[in-house]
Amino acid sequence: MAALALALGVAAASPASGQAPPAAAPPTESEQAALISADEIIHDRDSEVVTARGNVEIVQGGRVLRADSVAYDRRRDTVSASGNVSLAEPTGDAIFVDYAELTDDLAAGVVRNFRALLVDWSRLAAATGRRSEGGVTTLRKVVYSPCAPCRDDPTRPPLWQIKAARATHDQKTATVTYRDAWLEIGGVPVLYTPYIDHPDGTVKRQSGLLPPSLGSSNVLGQFYAQPFYLTLGPSADVTIEPIVFTKENPVLAGEYRQRFRSGAMVLNASVTNATVYDDDNGRTGRTTMRSHIAGTGRFDIDDSWRWGFDLARASHDNYLLRYKLFDRFRFIDRNTLTSRAYVEGFDGRSYAVAQGYTFQGLRPEDDPRVAPFVMPMLDYHWIGESDRRGGYVDFRSYSYGIYRSEGTASQRTAGVLGYTLPYTATSGEVWTLSTSVQGDLFNISDRGSFDDGFRPDKDGLETRVFPQFALGWRWPFMRADETSRTVVEPILSFVAGPRMGIQSRYPNEDSRAIDLDDTNLFRRNRYTGLDRLEGGQRVTYGLSTDTRRLDNGARVAAFLGQSYRFQRDNSVAYETGLSDHASNIVGRLLVSPHEWLTAQWRFQTNHDDLSAARNAASLRVGPEALNLAVGYNFIDRASQPSLPMDLEQMTTMLTAMIDENWRVVMRETRSIGADSGVLRFNSALIYEDECFLFGIDFQRRLVGTRDNPPDSALILRFALRNLGETRFQAP
Repeated sequence: MAALALALGVAAASPASGQAPPAAAPPTESEQAALISADEIIHDRDSEVVTARGNVEIVQGGRVLRADSVAYDRRRDTVSASGNVSLAEPTGDAIFVDYAELTDDLAAGVVRNFRALLVDWSRLAAATGRRSEGGVTTLRKVVYSPCAPCRDDPTRPPLWQIKAARATHDQKTATVTYRDAWLEIGGVPVLYTPYIDHPDGTVKRQSGLLPPSLGSSNVLGQFYAQPFYLTLGPSADVTIEPIVFTKENPVLAGEYRQRFRSGAMVLNASVTNATVYDDDNGRTGRTTMRSHIAGTGRFDIDDSWRWGFDLARASHDNYLLRYKLFDRFRFIDRNTLTSRAYVEGFDGRSYAVAQGYTFQGLRPEDDPRVAPFVMPMLDYHWIGESDRRGGYVDFRSYSYGIYRSEGTASQRTAGVLGYTLPYTATSGEVWTLSTSVQGDLFNISDRGSFDDGFRPDKDGLETRVFPQFALGWRWPFMRADETSRTVVEPILSFVAGPRMGIQSRYPNEDSRAIDLDDTNLFRRNRYTGLDRLEGGQRVTYGLSTDTRRLDNGARVAAFLGQSYRFQRDNSVAYETGLSDHASNIVGRLLVSPHEWLTAQWRFQTNHDDLSAARNAASLRVGPEALNLAVGYNFIDRASQPSLPMDLEQMTTMLTAMIDENWRVVMRETRSIGADSGVLRFNSALIYEDECFLFGIDFQRRLVGTRDNPPDSALILRFALRNLGETRFQAP
């Protein structure tokens, strides 16, 4: 009789288990002891039928079967159950039938009025079901929906459901197949398909068509993309996606993924025979092959070493932008494609890496002839154990070679040896003493006539030795009571080293800017890279304060700081704010009196007239249900000479929850000042519940570049839970 608990599991497949030696084989589920309880059990010896009646409950192998009556016919080897039959599966699925009759070995059987509540709250129902030889279950007059019934009127049709004349579940192939199926929305049939199948719950990956995407673009015309997913064994798969356009030739795209015992790899690529356009986006009448390839790989060599790669290359600088492939393949940087191969190791308190880089600029002004190729780049960093005074030694060495088809080529070897001694006085003052000496050897050669303003004065060997001393001090004061805590901390540092003067003898690849702010004011070298050193003697001072309320989380925090150089440094550009004796003043302010109100401001002010050099401010007002966020950014052209004018922008975003299902999002980016106007506007109306997603997005972009002119777009999103998502897009 306990076999019925297995027989009724027509909505979930049980995984097969391999054979084992008889002595070690555990009992199968059907061989496990069954606990049976009922109001009465009758054994008719003449007919050889055992019947359990009244509140029958059978517990076996994690399943619980309940029914009004269960009978086992020993002559026919059949088990039947009737009256409020229910089965609780170990997976969490709950199955209900009015009547079930199956053979004792589960080879065949029938059920009537089958209903199932699956673990993900989906619902499946059928008028009849039959289980045949080979583990195939056939259901007739099938209804499936993941939507919960209406709270006010459970008899109303769900938001959407699938109705099929027949559904078949094959345990061997682990697939569920529907025939003559209709998709109904609100009880109204909207889509018919004669055939559709999908893997059952035991299969996570199976080859087949994925949801397509459809849309329209002013540049590309209408398009249709149909991805096909193909499994290549237990650890690899590929997605092939042809994309058809009405104004362009098709694109063939795809992605390959594979996991190895030592790591994983993901690659994506695309190719097309593209129309060639001029700089004004006009057709030239010619075509050319265009493509891209990108991906990542990470592989362990042993417990200490690993190797990997990051790959990103395109045949043309405007290919990914024109065919809208940045978002499809999840590119982070739209201005530069970076490729890297590396080997790195970790051992105790040391780290070593050997790597090589290539770069591809995607902006119209980027010249591929001067793009650097870095190979090899060797870096080693070691931090010693603390001595009896608490100090420690650290050492770093690095070497690299930079090559170009035109422009500066250089090789460099450097080493930095330092010692750091922290000390905390009994008064609470925190002191940090650090010393270092750096040595560099450059070999510089020039190729071609290209001059980007950072070319060294001459070729050949150059050396540099740079010792530096730094002493830091801070003294935090804290006041705390039952409701709040306030910390006030004055900070002071002194840095001394030889004056570097004009450093034009050395190449400058990574130190072409200093973005002075509160995060790097106290650094010993405020350049962004390694090629330039900030010498001379200076003192840096600042004050930080932070007050927090312990009862409601309210907070006020501020910082103000500046540095003073004892000698002017003509090697530091004026726009950095560090060329004079006194630097520009930097600071930050955060005010959050309530969790529904937060304001932040970070600034850089010219030290001579206190005019703004840079400002970044944000304001967030309201709870999650109705939230307004405003951001403001200002950069003075004097601090960023590459800008054609002052940059001043404001971004506003409003999020409103209409009810538990509906929400509205609006976002605008606007230029203010001399050249004011809207740059970008987005709005979205979204409906989402447990089984359905619908959204209308409107996007308008009033700025553009070559092959990406300004445009407007209307995007409709429509998703049915468990059936994927299809997007419809129109200009």
